[in-house]
Amino acid sequence: MRYFFVFDIGGTEIKYGVINHDGVLIAKDKMPSRGALGGKFILDDIVAVTKSLALVYPGEGIAISSAGVINSNTGEVLSATNAIVDYIGMNVIKYLESKLLMPVSVMNDVNSMALCEFHQGAGKSASSMVALTVGTGIGGALILNGQLIQGHGYSAGEFGLMCVESSDYEAIASTSSLVKAAQTQIGSHIQNGVEVFKLYDKQHPIAIQIVHRFYQNLSIGIANIAYAFNPEVIVIGGGITGRNQFIDELTQFVDPRLNEHLRKYTAIKAATHKNDAGMIGAFYHFLNQYPQYK
Repeated sequence: MRYFFVFDIGGTEIKYGVINHDGVLIAKDKMPSRGALGGKFILDDIVAVTKSLALVYPGEGIAISSAGVINSNTGEVLSATNAIVDYIGMNVIKYLESKLLMPVSVMNDVNSMALCEFHQGAGKSASSMVALTVGTGIGGALILNGQLIQGHGYSAGEFGLMCVESSDYEAIASTSSLVKAAQTQIGSHIQNGVEVFKLYDKQHPIAIQIVHRFYQNLSIGIANIAYAFNPEVIVIGGGITGRNQFIDELTQFVDPRLNEHLRKYTAIKAATHKNDAGMIGAFYHFLNQYPQYK
């Protein structure tokens, strides 16, 4: 059996594991991200973990999913948030290949999630797919006719920055915006989206208004994406999809915004792989970059 090492770099933690040639994670774990100290510290931690894993598994390559805007061909970090200090300008591929002497690939985390869902998740067997991650912000990725569209500057799919209702889409349709509205209108004791929906399910009148407004805002962006790209399926990721009724409730707001034709040809589904999606998707990108390993 052939093995590959996979990593998902975030600002607070790094998920990692070993995946086999069939795309199945056979081992996984996580560690704190030292992003506050600098990108080099993150890469050095990956080097250490890889050397440790290699004592058990004869890995043939390293596949990385990472926050930030990543040139997935060269490995250069083009843009990143302050969660990872001194990350912009680093070349992940060159650094790790020089330390570990094995092929490395790296791709943006939402693009990686999309590849995972496209190959073995909610978008499997679809020809075209849009992925949205709804959380602190809204991330996106676009696969058309089987091809991931990364854009000229490797930032295609930044749907969270679309202008909706005179605001950034993620400012009015992310989970954090839902929580912020509840804290302002109901009380500062509310900590997360789960608490908002508990009040909603108890028919709290203000919570009903807040949740309906959230769904309305989210549905505007989804409808615009459907009209623009006509994907076969729109896959929604993020912790909010843990709510069993979420997709059904959201669809009730999206459908009236779509014409009859698009309602017929657009499916909305929840992502299936949750926290593992970045690692799994990174593996599929690795195979695209190094087809000799397919």
